[in-house]
Amino acid sequence: MGAVAPYAVFAYLAASLAVGLIAGRRGSGGADDFVTGERSFGPVLMYFVMGAMIFSAYALLGTPQRVITKGSDAFYMLAYGAAAFVPVFYFGARVRRMGARLGLVTQAELIGARYDSRRVTTVMGAASLLAFIPYLAIQFKGAGIVMSLALGWSPLIGAAVVYAVVAIYVMFGGMRGVGWTNVLQGVAMLAVVWWLGLAIPGQLFGGVAPMFDRVIAEHPEYLTLPGPAPGTSSFQYTAEIVMSTLGFAMWPQVFMKCFTGRSARAVQYAAVTYPSFLVFLVPLLFLGYAALLLPGAPRDESVLLWLVSRPEVGGPWVFAAFCTAVLAASMSTGDSLLHGGASIFVRDVLVSGLGVPLSEQAQTRLMRMGVVVLFGLGLVMLVVASKVSIVDLLLLAYAVPVQFLPPVMLGLYWRRANRVAAEAGLFIGLGVAFALFLAKILAPSLYAWCNPLDLQIGAVGLVLNAVTMFVLSLTTPPMPQSHLQHFEFRQP
Repeated sequence: MGAVAPYAVFAYLAASLAVGLIAGRRGSGGADDFVTGERSFGPVLMYFVMGAMIFSAYALLGTPQRVITKGSDAFYMLAYGAAAFVPVFYFGARVRRMGARLGLVTQAELIGARYDSRRVTTVMGAASLLAFIPYLAIQFKGAGIVMSLALGWSPLIGAAVVYAVVAIYVMFGGMRGVGWTNVLQGVAMLAVVWWLGLAIPGQLFGGVAPMFDRVIAEHPEYLTLPGPAPGTSSFQYTAEIVMSTLGFAMWPQVFMKCFTGRSARAVQYAAVTYPSFLVFLVPLLFLGYAALLLPGAPRDESVLLWLVSRPEVGGPWVFAAFCTAVLAASMSTGDSLLHGGASIFVRDVLVSGLGVPLSEQAQTRLMRMGVVVLFGLGLVMLVVASKVSIVDLLLLAYAVPVQFLPPVMLGLYWRRANRVAAEAGLFIGLGVAFALFLAKILAPSLYAWCNPLDLQIGAVGLVLNAVTMFVLSLTTPPMPQSHLQHFEFRQP
């Protein structure tokens, strides 16, 4: 089974490295080129940048697992994915115009400028970095699994080799390198998962339709909500969709892609066409149901590996394709995290937040160094994640970007929103999310008392954040009109 996989893995890594480095040579090499690709991405490139960046190794490995443990609850990914880019359609064009006019390239840089607050920029930048690290570790984990299976290496060494390649093309290719490798990775993911998603049910059950006939006959509860898992409710299902939709576009690496578009219309085009990339998930749902019908299927993220490794399914080419797809999913998200994290540290924390004077060349050098530092932190977190629940770490990671929703949306569309309100709301929202996270880990009884409805910690922080911002914006003086007019507000 492993005869073909090593060649496929190394060929894919070599192709990704070549594409990333060649793409990076087309730009000027300055900080704006590194972060936004000099705002030159057209519709096709924007489509793959948005799509491939979002679907990670966790999505590829976790979707079949969610089917086999929670049944049709897994369809929530299609629901929130279809709606998540609706906000981007509206604010993305405005963000792109303001970014080009004012020379802004990151989410926190834009929002800090809107409120004329270095505190907002620094806090958003630092919180973003904190959220990135556990998410990056998941991508490392996916890469480590592939290298362990294909080559027999330890997951840590395998992840280090894969992400050394990623770090190199991010360092020297910048946003252009990330963008064009995302095209390669997106095509690879879509081609492989659809081949597996149709071929395996066809081989085992005679096709997708006969497979679902058996699911209806043998496990009908896996096709109805709330599904087979005890304790699951329609309320929790709906709440998860709403929170995922609200927070999706607030992820800094997603928001930053609004600055890369060739025009405001290109950003809107990407938002409109993005939902079509969700077809990536459909064959993964098929594979989850295929595993459900087979005896002895594991109920963790190894279920897809177990499925492609079965004698009646597997083979060297199937296994090699699986390895390539996981690498593509891991790298397409991991490179955006490395690139976004390094850019955020330099532009948001150092330059805009702390006011460190840095030339364009110095910023680019520090961003490249930041890629290396994040690469090292990802490896450290991969080791830590073996002792700390990755689910708990993701709970905190996803609670952070949703706290950016009030300062972003109120800042873009409500002239009354001001610095005092933004700073207070952001501190309260993030503070509550961090406090609930620590309570959940260290003091479960205290957590149950503070959050009796067991809402997501991000939801609790978001409500308090939004209420604080709204009340303070109405009860404290507005910002000067001379400042607001730079952000497309005009005197009525």
